[in-house]
Amino acid sequence: MESSSSKGGFKVLIIGGSVTGLTLAHSLDKMGVDYRLLEKRKEIAPQEGASIGILPNGARILDQLGLYNAIEQSAIALGTSDVYFPDGFHFTSSYPKRMHDRRSFAYPIAFMERRKLLEILYDLLPDKSRVEVDKAVSRIEEHPEHHGVLRAYTHDGDVYEGNLVVGADGVHSRTRREMWRLSGSSPTGDVPVSERNSTSVEYACIFGISDGIAELTPGRQVMRFGNGWTLAVIPSRQGQVFWFIVQKLDREYQYGSAPRFAPEDAAEQCSKLARLPIHGDVRFDDLWQRRKAVNMAALEENVFQTWSCGRLVCIGDSIHKMTVNLGQGANCAIEDVAVLCNILHHALNEKANSELSDQDVEALLRRFHKEHFPRVSRVYDMSWSVTRVHARDGSMRKFVGRYVAPYFGERLQGRLFNLMADAAKIDFLPLPRASRSGWEEYRSSERNALLWASSLALLIVLIALFTGRSYW
Repeated sequence: MESSSSKGGFKVLIIGGSVTGLTLAHSLDKMGVDYRLLEKRKEIAPQEGASIGILPNGARILDQLGLYNAIEQSAIALGTSDVYFPDGFHFTSSYPKRMHDRRSFAYPIAFMERRKLLEILYDLLPDKSRVEVDKAVSRIEEHPEHHGVLRAYTHDGDVYEGNLVVGADGVHSRTRREMWRLSGSSPTGDVPVSERNSTSVEYACIFGISDGIAELTPGRQVMRFGNGWTLAVIPSRQGQVFWFIVQKLDREYQYGSAPRFAPEDAAEQCSKLARLPIHGDVRFDDLWQRRKAVNMAALEENVFQTWSCGRLVCIGDSIHKMTVNLGQGANCAIEDVAVLCNILHHALNEKANSELSDQDVEALLRRFHKEHFPRVSRVYDMSWSVTRVHARDGSMRKFVGRYVAPYFGERLQGRLFNLMADAAKIDFLPLPRASRSGWEEYRSSERNALLWASSLALLIVLIALFTGRSYW
């Protein structure tokens, strides 16, 4: 316990040792705020067969926290992406290279094993004693005697206390369920059933890691788009190949009713793509036969409206969940940490000689939602659209993917650059790398809005010509 040396004795209880939770731990440490992190699993970095993309918006924050150099040594930076369509047409996109260009963001689109990222985030924590594993939270309550304190009870009978509880425990968040329960006795009222049931599942993903294949060039991504599915292959330099298949399901499911997948389900789906060409003479079956880890999971999609109740707040996948195609799930969660900590840092400095009251905490959490919700919604909407263009879901999206993106890609990429440039950063920590012009050049502005409007108008004209319909 370090509350005596922390800011005003304020303590944060983090539920979940994910990328989100560990990043929050690092940020709180930089602030000098006491914390305790509880992870329900027995280890911080289990092997789940998944890779993770670190994009410039997440990389910049991780760099501010002193973590990016270690990440950079273990990740592979993408240079190009070879994109293939069912009719045999293909093109090469330099979008990843442009992102890393000296005139852009200074950070590449980088991929690494998710387990390795978790190891780095944990290993570089200054005080690992604040992290406890095998601590599944069963319920959260207000302290019966001490005002302004919440208690988290774990399945093994332990009790932990904090002035702020942050749920970073993923899409199946126990913290979120406790927040909903506690909101029933809150003056602001209960969370409506419509919101509780608003998460949907329309896609599933097979994540895989295979041993390397000499014919595949590290950093040269391969994307193959099919009718209802997308395959991405990312060769790494560590003798590994990361890959994933995003598959549209037979229908849209509500959260809780989506199918659960066994290893046999992944094998059955992958067998259908066995002869699919990857590059040269390499077929997908070559990756499958060299697999080291494979996992199949549903891809939930939603942005919840309610993020907090009293002194309890959720971040990351527990409040916004998106598909993997845009690669923004973890990066958006890292931004959550930056925005929340910026607001908390300001509030603690304003109350340097006194405690944060219930009203103070509720106000800062309302501000967190007000400032960050539009950003999260924008990222989610783009992720939703990209996934369906990749999967060729509907004639209009087939047209955009096949006949617009290959030829007007630079105009459309500008929207993705805007998305990156508008990202949050940690306001109370310096930027380690020299600021690249892209962060300012591509920030949303009236000029960029006009450019996007003209691109959209061009797209509508092209679709109208192709389909014979009017969209005006």
